[in-house]
Amino acid sequence: MLPRHSFISIDCGYTANQTYTDSRTGISYASDEGYTDAGLIHPVDKGNLQTDLADRYLNLRFFPSGERNCYTLRSLTPGGKYLVRAAFGYGDYDKLNKNPTFDLYFGVNYWTTVTIVSSSTAYVFEIIAVCPADFLQICLVNKGSGTPFISGLDLRSLTSDLYLEANVTQSLVLLSFFRDTVGFGPNRYHFGTNYQHIRFPDDPYDRMWQRYENVDGWTDVPNKSNGEIKNSTNDNYDAPSAVMRSASIPVNDSRMDLSWSSDSSMNVGVDPKFFLVLYFAELEAVQELRQFDVSVDNNPLASAFSPKFLLPTVLSGIVQGSNEHSISLVATSNSALQPLISAMEIYMLRPVNESTTDSLDANAMMTIQEKFSVKKNWVGDPCAPISFAWNGLKL
Repeated sequence: MLPRHSFISIDCGYTANQTYTDSRTGISYASDEGYTDAGLIHPVDKGNLQTDLADRYLNLRFFPSGERNCYTLRSLTPGGKYLVRAAFGYGDYDKLNKNPTFDLYFGVNYWTTVTIVSSSTAYVFEIIAVCPADFLQICLVNKGSGTPFISGLDLRSLTSDLYLEANVTQSLVLLSFFRDTVGFGPNRYHFGTNYQHIRFPDDPYDRMWQRYENVDGWTDVPNKSNGEIKNSTNDNYDAPSAVMRSASIPVNDSRMDLSWSSDSSMNVGVDPKFFLVLYFAELEAVQELRQFDVSVDNNPLASAFSPKFLLPTVLSGIVQGSNEHSISLVATSNSALQPLISAMEIYMLRPVNESTTDSLDANAMMTIQEKFSVKKNWVGDPCAPISFAWNGLKL
């Protein structure tokens, strides 16, 4: 398990104490003092938000001034891999009844556009990316479509052998796509259990696994095993046992069909590339054959596939295009049992196009900014992207 200090958990706009502990996860949350010196704080009426949200949504920080405003997370590992999660609950805090839209950046590279579609809904965005320096800035950019704000910001350290698709040339942005009977947009799901959410401490990396939407004709795998599901040493995704020890199957059918597309909560662009991760494990010591074909958009991903008993198997692939995509699990003619699925993640591949300012130079300039309280537009990376470069610098 990762040490707790590999977590940074910020409750944006929180003022009651320096820190507090969440009773459901045991995670310690801190106020955002010291992470940003910009913006203003404001409470949010709980009655204006969806039910069963964490306390961090009861306050926020908003940024009425400046085109770019940033949080700075320090004491990181240069070249380290991190999961960063940003949470937003508008709740009509400003009584304007005008849902804002603004951009979110991981350092100098575009992460996603935050589009508040419903004032009561909580929007959560995640990225897995490599940090080039010993600090990281998460920036909110005003697009002229409402005041940027933020409710919470989390950073979780990942080991270098996890999610190899996230590297110095590209990042993984978890797809936000809302489904029926599912409370949040991020497309990371577990199957076959009534638990709505699985996260820390069951997942040492604090990934948030939601229960997949209700599907007529699906059920839990009968006689679910209570045995621990152990990942192999070369597993590059490391799904927790709490996620893998349940699965869904069709009741009276030989196939399972899943799909995804995009909705107004995330701008996926013109021709996005999606990275799909599917998890499987056999939970019973079955005597009969369970064998099925796996296809994505009618293209084979695996043929005559059989899950292993109490051992996860991961199938992954890249799909391109902004239209609706489909996943099919179809039992072969030799199979006596239905197909099953344990978990799923859907990401977008986001290229890393911008280079950061040399970390020594950037730290020196930020020290000057802090020491002399230079305002201007001196926030974020001093030189990149070029459209946000600090005023007065000769590039």
